Amino acid sequence: MENSSLIYGKHAVNEFIKKHPNLIKKIYISSDFKIDKSNNEFQILKVDLKKIEDLVGNEANHQGIVAEVKEFNYKPFGEALNQMKDDEPKLVLILDQIQDPYNFGAIIRSSSLLGVDQIVILDHKQVFVNSTVVKTSAGTVYDMNISKVTNLSNAIKDLQKNGFWIYSTHLNSESSDMRKVDFANKTAIVIGNEHNGVSDLVMKNSDMNVFIPSTNTIDSYNANVATSLILYHVANYIGKLK
Repeated sequence: MENSSLIYGKHAVNEFIKKHPNLIKKIYISSDFKIDKSNNEFQILKVDLKKIEDLVGNEANHQGIVAEVKEFNYKPFGEALNQMKDDEPKLVLILDQIQDPYNFGAIIRSSSLLGVDQIVILDHKQVFVNSTVVKTSAGTVYDMNISKVTNLSNAIKDLQKNGFWIYSTHLNSESSDMRKVDFANKTAIVIGNEHNGVSDLVMKNSDMNVFIPSTNTIDSYNANVATSLILYHVANYIGKLK
């Protein structure tokens, strides 16, 4: 649906109603669900199962309920920078060409839980917020500040001018074990593409390369797992978790 995203499943829809009722356009139901519509303006439409499956596909675990919600609004990067000028600990996540919407949604959900102030993505070569991302994030995407930029290296330089240190996740001879790093009060973490990792130019413009330790050096962590691990460590280190 143009200018809309879809959330489906009982839990996801009910949680969204509680947190963001003003962002809901319509709710489609094929069974007798109890929905708290108190003082909310959205429509509730009783439809057959075929309509539900036309909306989200017959393989989706929709449980007979779909919410049509307003399109996600990205925050201008300059505005985001201005809101992070105080001396409180700040945690920014930079995603370098994440392609999988399930990874992106899971990353957003972890970011919401771990106090990330801002997510920065490219305006190309990157999956954007869509229905799959909204669903996988359990609707938490609407709680997050996300900015699209044309050039990540320029965004990194702007962050550095505003007191941020940039840490790229990459395993090479120059990388430091994240457990031994003195992370700055204003930290930005770069997570790379699922297959190619962090791009060379972004890595070059970062202040430090860090890696997440493991007991096995044969393979790397999945992008959303790596993100959760390092965000938890950094958020705890700089005092975001209290």
